[in-house]
Amino acid sequence: MVLIEMPTYFPKDFLAIITLALVYIISAKIGLLLAFEQESISAVWPPSGIALAAILFGGLRLWPGVFIGAFLVNLYLALSFSVSLSIAVGSTLEALIAGYFILRFASANPFTTTAQTVIFILAFFGSTLMSASIGIGSLLVADLINQQQFLLLWKTWWVGDFVGGLIVTPFILTWFRLPKEDFTKNQSFEAIIVLIVTLCIVSIVFGPWQVLSLSKEVMIFLLLPIIAWSSLRFHHHGVTLIVLLISTAAIVGTTNGFGPFILANENESLFLLQAYMGAAMFTALLLMASQEERLQAHRSVRVSQRNLEETVTARTQELNITNVLLANEMHQQNHITDSLKELLHNIDNSSDQDFYINCARTLTQTYKTQFSFIGLFSDKTNTKIKTIAVWVKGREIENFTYDLKGSPCANVLEHSMEFICDNAANLYPEDELLISMGIESYFGSPLKTVTGKVIGILAVMDTKPLTIDTSLKSVLGLFSNKVAQELQRRVITKELELAESVFNESLEAIIICDVETNIIRINPEFTEITGYNSTEAIGNTIKFLRSGEQSEDFYTRLWDCVKDKGYWKGEITNKAKNGELLICWQIIKAVKDDAGNIEQYISIFSDITDKKRAEEQIYNLAHLDLITQLPNRLSFQKKLNDSIVIADNAMQKLAVMFIDLDHFKLINDTSGHPAGDELLKQVALRLQNIIGTNNVISRFGGDEFTVLLPYIKSAGEVAEVANNILNSLLLPFSILGNEFTIGASIGIGIYPDDGKDASTLLSCADNAMYSAKEGGRASCHFYTQQMKIDTNERVMMERELRDALKNEEFLLHYQPQIDIRSNKVIGTEALVRWQHPIKGLIPPDKFIPVAEATGLIVPIGQWVIEEACRQLHRWRMDGFEDLTMAINLSARQFFQKELLEIIENSMEVSDIPTSKLEFEITESMMMLNIKDTIDTLNKIKGIGVQLSIDDFGTGYSSLSYLKKFPLNKIKIDKSFIDGITDNTDDLAIVKAIIGIAHSLNLTVIAEGVETMEQYKILTKYHCNEIQGYYFSKPLASLAAGDFLIENKSVLVNLAH
Repeated sequence: MVLIEMPTYFPKDFLAIITLALVYIISAKIGLLLAFEQESISAVWPPSGIALAAILFGGLRLWPGVFIGAFLVNLYLALSFSVSLSIAVGSTLEALIAGYFILRFASANPFTTTAQTVIFILAFFGSTLMSASIGIGSLLVADLINQQQFLLLWKTWWVGDFVGGLIVTPFILTWFRLPKEDFTKNQSFEAIIVLIVTLCIVSIVFGPWQVLSLSKEVMIFLLLPIIAWSSLRFHHHGVTLIVLLISTAAIVGTTNGFGPFILANENESLFLLQAYMGAAMFTALLLMASQEERLQAHRSVRVSQRNLEETVTARTQELNITNVLLANEMHQQNHITDSLKELLHNIDNSSDQDFYINCARTLTQTYKTQFSFIGLFSDKTNTKIKTIAVWVKGREIENFTYDLKGSPCANVLEHSMEFICDNAANLYPEDELLISMGIESYFGSPLKTVTGKVIGILAVMDTKPLTIDTSLKSVLGLFSNKVAQELQRRVITKELELAESVFNESLEAIIICDVETNIIRINPEFTEITGYNSTEAIGNTIKFLRSGEQSEDFYTRLWDCVKDKGYWKGEITNKAKNGELLICWQIIKAVKDDAGNIEQYISIFSDITDKKRAEEQIYNLAHLDLITQLPNRLSFQKKLNDSIVIADNAMQKLAVMFIDLDHFKLINDTSGHPAGDELLKQVALRLQNIIGTNNVISRFGGDEFTVLLPYIKSAGEVAEVANNILNSLLLPFSILGNEFTIGASIGIGIYPDDGKDASTLLSCADNAMYSAKEGGRASCHFYTQQMKIDTNERVMMERELRDALKNEEFLLHYQPQIDIRSNKVIGTEALVRWQHPIKGLIPPDKFIPVAEATGLIVPIGQWVIEEACRQLHRWRMDGFEDLTMAINLSARQFFQKELLEIIENSMEVSDIPTSKLEFEITESMMMLNIKDTIDTLNKIKGIGVQLSIDDFGTGYSSLSYLKKFPLNKIKIDKSFIDGITDNTDDLAIVKAIIGIAHSLNLTVIAEGVETMEQYKILTKYHCNEIQGYYFSKPLASLAAGDFLIENKSVLVNLAH
């Protein structure tokens, strides 16, 4: 730990160091004159005291002076360089260590208190022990002394340094400072006497003289009272001088062989001398410190006493002055009170405008002036005043507005008060009003609110100089406060009246509750909304409005929010008196006092039930289908997007179904939109019963529905749901007294296998749905990559079909129909073909589904009817008058309103008998709308056209309906004919159909006959007619004509 920091030196410091070194050398020379035994060891060493005094007086920075002086002194004594250096280091450390501790724990003048004096003695005591040890140790190491001499010399060195410091250091530090108090003449005379007596005693004790019979050993004790007296009477300067004189005399006398310390052993004599000097100085130092503390306490007491006397005197004077002022103030206050009472008496009973007029009039009376007015700021700029009361020469005049700039009123508003006793107009040359009125004197005071805000002015003026008694000047300020308070009171009253009006007239319910939420007041709108009047509501807690729609946790969070934030706002459902649930927008606010404690609660709410219902309706319009109340396309796509995000995060799969109702458009067009809407509603109900609440159903548009299965484990699970939907939709629907049978085609897309976004996934499901339609309807298909290709081909085919209609690319092939009994050709079935300019002949199974889906089947069907009639006409012209023409009708054609007109026009244009025309209708088509089907069939039958049911046995008709249809013929489907030779079930079905048809007097025709065995079986069971490749494939018109000519009488191949 570093005890001494390296200081910064200045030129004056180097001068001090050199001076100290010189003084050290000189004092060492004096000390050496008192050397004992060896010249290098002195019994009393003055340089030690000088060195310590220099460190305490000039600071630790002077240590080089000590080192230089000690080193040169020891070289002068002919000691070696190393010994001189060691002794110099010891002497320097002695001064530095003692100086550091004295400065650190006492002060630079450590003789003012007993504690500091003890610290000085102890610090120097310790440092001299170290110095003596280093010095004598150096001599011993250098063999300049032997071990027998060591202890004696060490003791002499140490005591010499210690006593030298005790005597010299206090003397130097004391005499380098002036005495704190000047000595009086008596004290100076006393000091001279003490000095003379001291010199006489030390001369006798330490000189060669013998006085009287007293021994010198006894007389030496006479010096102790002198030391004590000097300490008490002359303080530091006196006692240090006395001790220095006594010590000097003792040293000189003993050295010369005189005095009480001369013993047989010289070492003991000198040690006794050192002990005496040390004890004398030690006693003097303690006496000095004690006396200094006593004097300091005495001075402090005198200062305190003087201060107290001065304070008492000052307070007495102040009290006398205060008494005088208080008497004057009481007299002035009494005068002001009387004036104010008189002033306020005239206005206390005033009201409204009279209040301000009375104020103005009373002011002129009080101050004996001709003019007075009260004014307020006219706008927020605070640059103009508008008067509210003006009193001029004994009467009220009309109010006016004037500019404050350059007027005394501006000074009033900027300061507390403005008084101009005379020459007012000249002082404010810009104030035209002041000049025009000839105002000479002016006295004004600002109107301030309780918060100190200036709102206006109150002033009196006169055309003559104005002298106002001092006691009345303050009255204007008091009166302006009264007016300002009244103005504020009236503003607050109006605000309260407005608040009361707002409270009562508000279109929102308002409740005021105490801190316990007990209702203490309600407004009329509360009664209007809830039905509770004030008698029923007040006293209840606000809880009585709870509807039960919100949980207890909701209310806990609500009130926590009120306490934390000071308010809560949001939607809440309350219950009215009649039990009706009210959806309300409610605000609850805590009213707090200045300390932040809640005093009341205010709740404001409005009934937004109708608004919420309207919003719900708007939401439903935007997100729900109006007919089925299912989510619409927009809502479904949003839910699909959300579900894809969830599935992606959970690494799960989901499925989308695209459902298209078969023949819906046909039913909607033929039976009307009400029937179509009702059908959609019933379909939606069936889908909801199957799908459940965890999945999503939507009406995507028209007759299309979509289903979202957000959590699937396998494709089999999805297929099972799809099959349940298909089976449900195949059941008849009862609508407006009619039964309808429809089906559905379902396409399925799986996320993420088929698509990673909603648009792609829906497109995949849509493609799969079209694939299901083309596959025969009433089925479901999962999406495959091939479907995308098929979709593109279907779009291209639709475009090409439209071009084919324009370019007349369609043609008819005709397949002969044979009567089994006569083996004659009795008719042909017209079958449409498409002669594509590039792709060649396209069979109907490739393009008819697309034509039906796009509605192109209607114009194509019309062309088929017209062309078949024209061909039949040509054959009739060729001699085949008994030939019939069978034409297939699609469902769209059949329910077309213009169908009957097209048939009649075609027959009329081609001039063919109605009995020679036959229309084939599929069994499933007839079951779509049984009532409309029967009506349409009757109309067609009514013009003489023959009717046939095609593909019989493949649909869902029942015999009860079959007998109601006005049919002529039943055609057995090829699927049954294919199996009659080796499948007993197919054979049984064919036999049953033939039997049923015959029992209903219907002709039976079998299609798809391709073998002799099939022909023989059908002949055996009395089938009426047959057609198929066994006789002829469908032929173009020319080939068919040739076939008719070749087989005009009997078919030649029947025998084979």
